Amino acid sequence: MSKKPPIFKHFSVIYRRNPLVLAAILWAAIVPSLGVLFLVQWLYSNWASQSIPSIMNLEWAAVYCLLGAMLMGFALIPTTFFSVVSGFVFGWAAFPLLVLAYTLGSAIGYQSGRFMDRNSLEWLLKPYPKAKRMIDKRREDMGWLIFFVRISPVIPFAISNLVFALLDTGLKRVLWFGLLGMLPRTLLAFFTGALAGDIQQAVAAKTASWQYAVIGILLLLSLWGIYHFFVPKSAGDEAQRYRRSTE
Repeated sequence: MSKKPPIFKHFSVIYRRNPLVLAAILWAAIVPSLGVLFLVQWLYSNWASQSIPSIMNLEWAAVYCLLGAMLMGFALIPTTFFSVVSGFVFGWAAFPLLVLAYTLGSAIGYQSGRFMDRNSLEWLLKPYPKAKRMIDKRREDMGWLIFFVRISPVIPFAISNLVFALLDTGLKRVLWFGLLGMLPRTLLAFFTGALAGDIQQAVAAKTASWQYAVIGILLLLSLWGIYHFFVPKSAGDEAQRYRRSTE
């Protein structure tokens, strides 16, 4: 039996073959937090002198959607923080535009990941053939994985986009299942911003007790779904699927 290499040694092999992937992981892990720090500082310094345009204006709505899509899609700012600020600044009229912006951001993030991929997952899973077979077997169910990953309040948007790209889940699945999965946590963050009385409250994004309960439910639902995706199906389920395929 061949001994599997340590995971960090294996990542060094991936880095030598395709350094863009590991660079993208580091970018997605670090840059959004830096984006928050920069935007918070800018808001505190400039908020009093800013005049807020109407989001119902077609030109400003287009600017908001495109700018938001690029900021979220290129992992320059977290979706949660963008949602909170949008709720505070523009109110509920901006919510449909926010949904459109993060959907476009999903497409940008996923396609960027696919551009950098170069079969990195195949090399990452090479020492783990069972994991590779399991993923190949669950290709048709990838939409549900996307949904349960997106619904999680703790899995970063940028990291999940990169994971979906490495798994080659398909852009349509990312957009549609991701849209449904993102709605609950986006609505919660947007609602927090819309209720804020001033910019300090919006930036602090203080969470009420009932919101903690909702976050806990979303987290448990996400963990349940991801667990059941990766846990192998029982022999009875496999037999039933085989019978259906032969009828």
